[in-house]
Amino acid sequence: MSLKDNSVASPIAIIGIGCLFPKAENKVRFWANIKNGVDAITEIPASHWLPEEYFDKNPKSPDRTYARRGGFILPVDFDPSEFGLAPNALEATDSAQLLGLLTAKMALEDAGYGPGRSFDRSRVSVVLGVTGALELVIPLGARLGHPKWRKALSEFGITGADAEAILSRMQED
Repeated sequence: MSLKDNSVASPIAIIGIGCLFPKAENKVRFWANIKNGVDAITEIPASHWLPEEYFDKNPKSPDRTYARRGGFILPVDFDPSEFGLAPNALEATDSAQLLGLLTAKMALEDAGYGPGRSFDRSRVSVVLGVTGALELVIPLGARLGHPKWRKALSEFGITGADAEAILSRMQED
């Protein structure tokens, strides 16, 4: 195998896997769900968001969803000290990064590199696959907060066109 600079690439071996999928907290459950035809698409959990604040049957309605179901991972336990993280650092850490740490740990353990086994760490890598468009996260997060803003504005007597004008102005910025 040659690279662009004509050097020979080192062979690699994929020897472990770690994963978190809807209704599957590990690879065993994931493959069992596939084998058993489990439908992992569920109603939106109450812990995620209130569908009535975001649902609109019109698929072209901005900042709304026309779906009431989705694929949601199960809650996971996370001990920050296990990864050398201070608990007060978690608030500023993206949950995708924490889930990445958990799945990397799963992959290493699946490959036989769990606690108590010494190995040459320079010969081990973990490749993470994460979806999402980070450049869209902040504007999307702001727009997804609109129902909360509408509620707060309403509690202060600002409703209708005035509330929508405020939200529109915030969205412009």
